[in-house]
This record gives sequence, C-alpha cells and structure tokens, in this order.
Amino acid sequence: MNCYYHPDHDAVAQCADCGKGLCRSCATRFTIPICPECNGVRRRSELRGCIVPLLLCGLLFAIGYNSEFMGPDRLFGAYMLMSVYGGWKFINRFCPFVFVWFSVEAIFWYFLIKVALSMLIGFFVTPVYLGYCVWRIWRLAF
Repeated sequence: MNCYYHPDHDAVAQCADCGKGLCRSCATRFTIPICPECNGVRRRSELRGCIVPLLLCGLLFAIGYNSEFMGPDRLFGAYMLMSVYGGWKFINRFCPFVFVWFSVEAIFWYFLIKVALSMLIGFFVTPVYLGYCVWRIWRLAF
C-alpha cells in the first residue's frame, strides 16, 4: 500500500479513523497516525464539545439573572442556576442515571436530590470546568 498523499512513498501506517495509508512523514505529523481531514473532524468535534457547555451556562446565567431565581440578589441566583450544569456533569461522572426500574416517585426524588447536590457541588466545580473549556478552546484555536 502507498501513502494516500505521497503515492511514491510506501505506507507505514493507516489513519486511525478512515484507514488511508500514510507514509512515515504523514504518520508522524500528529501524535497518532491520522490524516489531516480526520484530524480536522476531531478538532471540530472537540471545539463543539467545549463551546456548547459555555453557551448553556451563559443561557442558564441569563435565565437566573432575569427571573430572580434566588431572591433579590440577582447575580448570586444566576450563578447558582448556572452552577447546576457544572455540578450535574461532575456528579454524572460518578453516579449516572441507573434507577430506571424504580417508581416514578423514587425517580422524582432522585432527580430533586441530584439537582440540589448539583447546585452545591457546582458552586465550586463550575468555575474550574468553564475555565478548562476556555483553555481547550484557546488551545484548539491557536
């Protein structure tokens, strides 16, 4: 098999995603043997995975600010509503939804407790999570 981009060179590896043949210079271009097109697809997917949480947190912040979610302190209420997202993501890493066979009432209480814990944990975790998303966007963009 020859290199997809350099037909005069023998392929030493295949693209991890699409299977195109890659010569030595193409295979060592990235940390894993991957073609430029598939690398672009992966970068766009990673970028999308970082932008969506930022937009969702911004939307939750705006909703919390405009609805006076936790009383007259609008900024604190907006931050607490936004922190539910970061806390939910953090909790789901350790406790995914597995209670499918329980009653509707048990599932309701499970979600209610999970939202409360998400708000509490998210208060501390959300700035770190959003900072990490911004750092990844910066790294991918430049």
